Amino acid sequence: MSAFVPLADLCSKITKGTTPNAKDGGFADRGVNYIKSESLSYDGSIDVTKFAFISEETNQRLKRSIIQDGDILYSIAGANLGKCGIARLEHLPANTNQAVAIIRVDERRASSRFVSLCLRNPSFVQSVLGGVAQSAQPNVNLADIGRFKIPNLTLPEQRAIAATLGALDDKIELNRKMNATLEAMARALFRDWFVDFGPTRAKMEARAPYLSPNLWSLFPTRLDDEGKPEGWEVSPLDALAEVTMGISPDGSTYNDDGQGTPLCNGPVEYGDFFLRQIKWTTAPSKLAQRGDLIICVRGSTTGRHAFADAEYCLGRGVASIRGKHDCQEFVETAILSQMNRLLEKTTGSVFPSLSTQDIKKFGLVDPGLSLRQAFCNAVRPMRAKIWAKVEESSTLGQIRDLLLPRLMSGELRVAEGERLVGEVA
Repeated sequence: MSAFVPLADLCSKITKGTTPNAKDGGFADRGVNYIKSESLSYDGSIDVTKFAFISEETNQRLKRSIIQDGDILYSIAGANLGKCGIARLEHLPANTNQAVAIIRVDERRASSRFVSLCLRNPSFVQSVLGGVAQSAQPNVNLADIGRFKIPNLTLPEQRAIAATLGALDDKIELNRKMNATLEAMARALFRDWFVDFGPTRAKMEARAPYLSPNLWSLFPTRLDDEGKPEGWEVSPLDALAEVTMGISPDGSTYNDDGQGTPLCNGPVEYGDFFLRQIKWTTAPSKLAQRGDLIICVRGSTTGRHAFADAEYCLGRGVASIRGKHDCQEFVETAILSQMNRLLEKTTGSVFPSLSTQDIKKFGLVDPGLSLRQAFCNAVRPMRAKIWAKVEESSTLGQIRDLLLPRLMSGELRVAEGERLVGEVA
């Protein structure tokens, strides 16, 4: 018996989504979930906060790509290449776009959860990315997907492995949902204080304070002629943060072996929260520190962002942002909440980009140091929890990815794997 079997032999359907146009009805404010490639992840979870929507009529027009419970969604193009997730009842009804493949496993021949584990294993992801990562728009086609090699195990073996490692996936998904809640809380606080000017408006309307007295006293009592709280300014980003534009080191210094400093040089290095370490350089120049916000400033993924979890070399096309006066949380939340306004400054329709001046002189409402630091003090515990959950999920994912090949080869028995997973999860 062959050690591997083509994915196509295990599936009843492999197709891809369709992107609605005006004739199809376009997008809607609500309705059927429309799962974009950025909703998928390298850990297999699906982020519902990044869904778009289409009407039921549009969904029926795009019936070729209507998603079913258990379908594997696999990103096949662009910066999200290699991300995937399994559609569940909580995501349905749903459709997806042309950058996402719909892999419908025949459950009589294979376990969709097992196949998903195989597709997400780092060695597999790297084998896919390795052949296309240097392309301007990396992609794989449906024929390529059908040829993906899946370990040829019996269905009971697949289900046993999927059930064993599923506990780790469930914990990772729980962490993601908790982080989404914490992030929403931080952004809601920012919006109330610095976008809607809630405390100032409450004072103007003689409403009761809803913050502690020491915080309440920091907010002005009136709005100025421009509609912002009196005394607040609009400051350029470089007055509030250190902005470092990347410069790529000589290509001869690159390596895939972990020698030197990890390099952030393009869209494939952006993970779901942290940067992904894919290439290294032995001649780093511009450096980002742990905690810096990293933004892509060139190409089709301009605006894509992640955080540095270590020291990184910044290549061409990326910029790091580090808040001054210990105000990182204020600056990063301000930038991310107004990313659409920043992207309006991009030039070039074929190859959009943000210049150094576009970023450094981007105006942000500045409430003054005291309120910036007060926001950071309120949000920093949330951010610490988010980082801890992300790092925990990363560890759980590494354990899962280490156990998978050992379980598939028989080196580790399922019962022993269950015991190890139980201790971890």
